[in-house]
Amino acid sequence: MQILAISKLKEGVTPDSIGQHGADEVKHTLESYLGGKLRSFWFQVDRPGVVFILECSDENEARELMNEQPLVVAGMMSID
Repeated sequence: MQILAISKLKEGVTPDSIGQHGADEVKHTLESYLGGKLRSFWFQVDRPGVVFILECSDENEARELMNEQPLVVAGMMSID
């Protein structure tokens, strides 16, 4: 099942405040892509964040995968 997930930085978080979490985010995203759970991703033009297309068995699996994103774990980003 393909699932759309849209990330957004929480209020007050700026690209400059992300620091090392940004490198961790890229690494985790690449690992998910290479593992086959993340089919594709795009950057948003009008705001910081990424749109993901996930390949998961159900919504719960997709939520679990997205909740492992380093910026989500750090409380800096949410996923719709």
